Amino acid sequence: MKKIINLTKTFFIDSSREFAVPFWTIIFPTLFFILFVSIFENIGTSENLDLKVGIYYEEPLQGVIKTTFDDVFSPSESNHIPFKVVEYDSFEKGLRNLKNSEINAFVVFPENFNLLNLKFLIKTIEIPDIKVYYTNDSASMYARDIFEVFLDEMNIMMYTRGEEVKLAVNEEIIGIKQSEPYRYRDFLFPAIILMSVLTVAVFNMPFDFSYYVEKGVFKRLNSTPIKGNEYFFSFLLSHLILLLLSLIVLYIEAYLFDVSPDIYKPEFIAYSGFSILVILSVGLLLSSLYKNMGSAEAISQVIYQATIFLSGFYFEVTNTPWFIRWYVYFNPVTYLVDGMRKLMTGNVLVPVNIIVPVIWMVASILIFSMSYKGMVYCEK
Repeated sequence: MKKIINLTKTFFIDSSREFAVPFWTIIFPTLFFILFVSIFENIGTSENLDLKVGIYYEEPLQGVIKTTFDDVFSPSESNHIPFKVVEYDSFEKGLRNLKNSEINAFVVFPENFNLLNLKFLIKTIEIPDIKVYYTNDSASMYARDIFEVFLDEMNIMMYTRGEEVKLAVNEEIIGIKQSEPYRYRDFLFPAIILMSVLTVAVFNMPFDFSYYVEKGVFKRLNSTPIKGNEYFFSFLLSHLILLLLSLIVLYIEAYLFDVSPDIYKPEFIAYSGFSILVILSVGLLLSSLYKNMGSAEAISQVIYQATIFLSGFYFEVTNTPWFIRWYVYFNPVTYLVDGMRKLMTGNVLVPVNIIVPVIWMVASILIFSMSYKGMVYCEK
């Protein structure tokens, strides 16, 4: 045990001595997370949402009120209305569609609202308020706020036409039980975890193996008291320690960025551990295939870039052309990141989230176990 501890310490210090190793394994994923969240999380703001506002008239608008409303809310290019107006002939249907999130806000023009046409002549006339219904969804709140801005424009137009009145609005929120919104930072965090693991599996481990092959380190093991399995276990353990440090930093960052608390659930952590085992197994497979640093650097770059961009790390990839989509389904990381996101959103894992990664893990370990002994004892 002491021999393994000392050898692990040596491997860890040796691999961490170069700044590139801790940078790409620990620092880069944290910086990448900050950068992507800062850039892409605010894409879904009000100006980018496909908002719909439902309108229901208890009686048809007439006179100046109708003319003003049509001028403000007509779908002409000059108006630049940031939402679509949907008219309803039934109050119940409009409210039901709001609750089902088919529209983002529901506006009711009440009966006797046309009396507003006489308001500038008879000041004592009581005008019923416009009723605006919305939900606790952020898009619904955006729609309500934007609609009220356009009502202010109606007030201005009515004032210029001699109607010195202000439209009164009565708001009512329709409470809808919702889970916490699934933000881009929640979507991205599993991918950042796997990015860190991939860095270890695709770069760190194969590069170290290739370096030792070139320097004849394995050949010298025959003349030392260190056994091949002790060397292998220490080598793997040193990279696991580096990976563990990376995950600790990522979880600290997740806490500071208020990532979903679902990342602390036992099932999420367990599946993350399973994902680490799968990817490191593939890393061992790659390590046994490279014979020199040149081939390791070239092939690893191709595998790494293809994996992170064709696994659904940052965006949906199932609609890619067929000539590259095969890699999406062939790649075990596709199923791993999908499984982690399922657990974060309360969904159940499907069989492919387990079966495909297990096949990769078993096949990788078998191939590595058959080639490792030859690499250690038959090195040329």
